[in-house]
Amino acid sequence: MPLFLSNIERDAIHKLRVTDPVMSGMYWGLLNRAERRAASPNLSGLGTTTHWWHHASEFLTDGAMAIAIHYKPPEAMTAWLRSTTLSIVRRPMSDWIGPAFRNHTHNPPIGHLETAHLAWSVAIVLDLAGHIFTDAERDEVVSTLRIKGLAPCKAWIDHDRVAANWRCILNAGVAVTAAVINDVEAMTRAASVYAECSDFFQPDGSYAESLQYGNYAMYGLVLAREALVRRDPSLEAQLPLGGAYRKPSWDAASLLYRKPLSGWGSTPLARSANFNDSAAIYRASADVLLHTAACAKEKCPLEAGLARWLFETLYLPIVDDGHHDQASFGFVNDFGFLSLLTWPNAASAISPTDAMLPLTTGFTCGDTFARDAWDGRTILAMRTGTEPLHASGHGHGDFNSFILAHNHERLLVDPGHSCYRNVTHALETSTEMHNTCTFTDSSGGLIQQRVARKRRQVGESPWHDGVRRLLLARSGDVSVIASDAAVVCGAPIQEFTRTWILCGSHVLFLVDRIRAVAPVRTQWNFLLNNRDGLLDLKQPAGDRLVARRGAAAMKLFHLGSARASGPFYALVHDAYHPQPNELGEGHTGSGMLVRWSDPKPATERTVIHAIAVDEPGRIAGWHLKVAGPDQAVLEAPGGQSVWKLSIGIDQMIIEESVAGVRHVVTQRDEWSLQS
Repeated sequence: MPLFLSNIERDAIHKLRVTDPVMSGMYWGLLNRAERRAASPNLSGLGTTTHWWHHASEFLTDGAMAIAIHYKPPEAMTAWLRSTTLSIVRRPMSDWIGPAFRNHTHNPPIGHLETAHLAWSVAIVLDLAGHIFTDAERDEVVSTLRIKGLAPCKAWIDHDRVAANWRCILNAGVAVTAAVINDVEAMTRAASVYAECSDFFQPDGSYAESLQYGNYAMYGLVLAREALVRRDPSLEAQLPLGGAYRKPSWDAASLLYRKPLSGWGSTPLARSANFNDSAAIYRASADVLLHTAACAKEKCPLEAGLARWLFETLYLPIVDDGHHDQASFGFVNDFGFLSLLTWPNAASAISPTDAMLPLTTGFTCGDTFARDAWDGRTILAMRTGTEPLHASGHGHGDFNSFILAHNHERLLVDPGHSCYRNVTHALETSTEMHNTCTFTDSSGGLIQQRVARKRRQVGESPWHDGVRRLLLARSGDVSVIASDAAVVCGAPIQEFTRTWILCGSHVLFLVDRIRAVAPVRTQWNFLLNNRDGLLDLKQPAGDRLVARRGAAAMKLFHLGSARASGPFYALVHDAYHPQPNELGEGHTGSGMLVRWSDPKPATERTVIHAIAVDEPGRIAGWHLKVAGPDQAVLEAPGGQSVWKLSIGIDQMIIEESVAGVRHVVTQRDEWSLQS
């Protein structure tokens, strides 16, 4: 009996595909994908945009599961899976190591991400569809898995001890392969490494690399856990759930909305807060969500319910969006073969509202969120101070940056990331491409945040980058978040404290306090979303801009003495692709970058930006009634609300005069928000 399909699971799939539209959609969707690929004699057929390494896993595991659950698998499907698997098995070791940009000089060879993907996918074919091979071919597959899969994956784990997603993925290559060929020693080692990898997640379920790489790392944990426990249930006690299984809370907070995206067809796509190397159209892999919903429902019932809710919200109805070749490496995530196995046992859905998740919340990785309501009109996502981090990598210079969405439109955006071998990748990770501040020293040198940070090793204590979240508070419909990012800017910057004050659904005050030991010029960067050319941007005066996009609009006022420049043509990406110039990579002008730059250097300054968001027609009715270095008043159309911010010594006062609401932010050793 296969590890990855018991008789009970097979019976459940066939029973539910008749009565349950979700199982029916996944069942026929997977079979149709497999049949369509079988029409081509090659692994890469019409419509694939990635190289063979980067879709082999999804294509092979689809085919293996299709044959395993099909009553009478088509001859072409069986022939395709057999010939494709054997062709990969017979490729030289250099191909198993990966593309040319991987390390091909190490002796003995060490594996890479591609090695792990090939190892577990060939092993799963052997497990689910081993009968399609002759006895001699099965022996050949097992031998190849040991030499070209298991050995180099283990060599990488011994060679590199960085706490990051790679270790999770390489260990999955070991765990799945060892479980299928019943290598007890390798399984025992994989269980030990799994325990190490579970510590890479923050205790609250967030992950220091990025949302996208948290999903990728989690996928490695899911595969390893499924393989090890299915082969030896006693190993489950050695496989902690850890923070990874609390990730749905972070995913739910990061979700902005879901709707179609021009260029990607009519299927509604998620938009998520894509800080660091993460896709703007990020949704967690269905295999990860449903495994969590099934595996964690006893120990983490809230997160299991949220995982089910995320799956239902982001995947139903099940459709083939045509981008499955990008799913293997977690770039455009999809459902895979594991989803059919875990769906029947998934916990009942729990929405963020039912879970009573806070509207204003922060995670220890630094991602912080404020919204007017769940499924409301306005979402503010911020990169703020962190707590000690358990993993590292894929960072951008984006502390004190933010994303602002209103009426299901992203107005101020994160640039995202493109192919890592694009020369522009260094630019899109830089501070000046994010909605935060950069500085110029007396010699004219640009001061940006450090992107390369500590690489934590397995066994080392979590490390802290020094960025501090000073306040995270909500009172009524006012949220106040403050963060000091001076430490990642370096000398001569002593303080770079940004305070976000979100008032209801329409008003955001941004307060920046900057101190330096030597005079610097400050530059404020604002990246606006023009990914499809539909941004209507006007700059009627040097102190403001008006941006309209779809059903949303923004009026932004600069209350300092800086001079406006731009817009500059920037890049805004939808999703990573391992190849350049593919769908998802933003073109020049997909972002509009507007800057305000200080005309004179100074050692200290406090500057307010006042921002109103509303419908495109109503935005003209928002007015800045008072503007100064220590005060701002924004009035809604018809005077329906009037929000006032006053800055004093060690405090800020927020007032709404129509409703008679008053809040005080105290800025001393301990920040606080009081009403």
